[in-house]
Amino acid sequence: MNIKYITYLLSGLLLFLLFPSCSDNDTTTNYNSSSKDAQIYSFGISAIAPISKDSVKRAQDSIRFIQVNKTKFAIDQVAGVIYNPDSLPFGTVLDTVKVAITFNPSSSPSQVLITTPDSINGYTWNLTDSVSFGKLPVKFTVTSQGGTLKSYNIDIRTHKIDPDTMLWKQMTSYPSTFGESKTILKSSVFYTYGLNGSTPLLYTADKGAVNWVKQTLSGFPAAVKAESIFLRNDVFYALDKTGNSYSSVNGKDWTKLTNGKTVMSILGVLPAANSADDQLLVTYNNGGKYYFGKTKDLVTITEVSTISVSPTDNQVPSNFPLQKAASFTSVSTNKNKRMLILTGGVNTAGSELSYTWLIKDSDDGLEMSPFIKNTLFKGAGLSNFVYGDKLYALSNNRFYISALWGESWIVAPNKQKLDPKISARTGQTAIVDDSNYIWIFGGVSGGKGVSDVWKGRLNSLIP
Repeated sequence: MNIKYITYLLSGLLLFLLFPSCSDNDTTTNYNSSSKDAQIYSFGISAIAPISKDSVKRAQDSIRFIQVNKTKFAIDQVAGVIYNPDSLPFGTVLDTVKVAITFNPSSSPSQVLITTPDSINGYTWNLTDSVSFGKLPVKFTVTSQGGTLKSYNIDIRTHKIDPDTMLWKQMTSYPSTFGESKTILKSSVFYTYGLNGSTPLLYTADKGAVNWVKQTLSGFPAAVKAESIFLRNDVFYALDKTGNSYSSVNGKDWTKLTNGKTVMSILGVLPAANSADDQLLVTYNNGGKYYFGKTKDLVTITEVSTISVSPTDNQVPSNFPLQKAASFTSVSTNKNKRMLILTGGVNTAGSELSYTWLIKDSDDGLEMSPFIKNTLFKGAGLSNFVYGDKLYALSNNRFYISALWGESWIVAPNKQKLDPKISARTGQTAIVDDSNYIWIFGGVSGGKGVSDVWKGRLNSLIP
């Protein structure tokens, strides 16, 4: 941390020394507002980060002040306001600041008067001394050689909310309490499937106004595996606990499918370059052994003959999550980021896993990359998703973050904790919508289903 702090400090100091030579400030000039001889043509500031006793705060301030020294200002000559269109980082506190300004090249001013709350009558500035911005407002009044006055209010804008904080809001709860459940977002409608005892239920709600409506289910299996419910190209798919397959176009009316296989799990959607070519990746039992299959409709299932982690054996590996893994499909025009991501789950022997698997489709079979170093969380009932540019996992009401697609994980900062009112649970559904809200639906807490629904968002990801 000390080395990083020194690096930041030296970078800030270098910018400070070089700043007077910079002339790339954004300036809006209107020469009809007053004599151009009293106008400020460009404005910039630079400062050195304060030295805190807290090493973390020192590092944060160092980063903030690197941005301070790069800040560009605009000048509204009509209103007499100098401001930074892009606000300074949250938590930035300015005190003594170096100011660099330029005037009409052919006529320097006779005086620049600075007025601050501590200097009501103002003082004459020599254009080189530091200026205090510890208290606002600060006003610059320029007097030209001909006696014309022009005043500017300096508006230093700083973000008022912490971009790293995640705020939560409770939404309308389900009318019924489920045990296991799964929520799917189709277009702008949430479909929540759950079991109340042996009775399957479906509630739907529009994302814009969460008012849950009970729907009538037809053909839906009472012994459904909730984690098996997935959506591929607007068609719903599911399995029951005996390995039968089902599909539905509208989410309400279901049809039992015939494929000749005992399907153990739907792992998720395996993305392709074109969404029409996306496939479901499944596992199935054949003679007591487990294999991968790819399918577009759960009717025709093609056995995967080659997997990269086992060139001589196409069986599901013993350290692979056969069931109950958290599943996320990364859709991207970049083929390196186009993959199915599985986290946690249980293997063929029923043991809990902590691994993250990256799975890509290929003409030869499956490219599979296992990351096995994680010791922070494991097992069933997890959720995973990509948020911002990082992979997140939700386990026992705590977020974990990986910047390397699951190769390594860290505990999310305290600012990204769940609301204390959200009871600790497993088996919840987590969905990120197109407004960067994380939705958390249901789950099981203390052996009982919970019916509450929450949404939260990082301030930095507000559109």
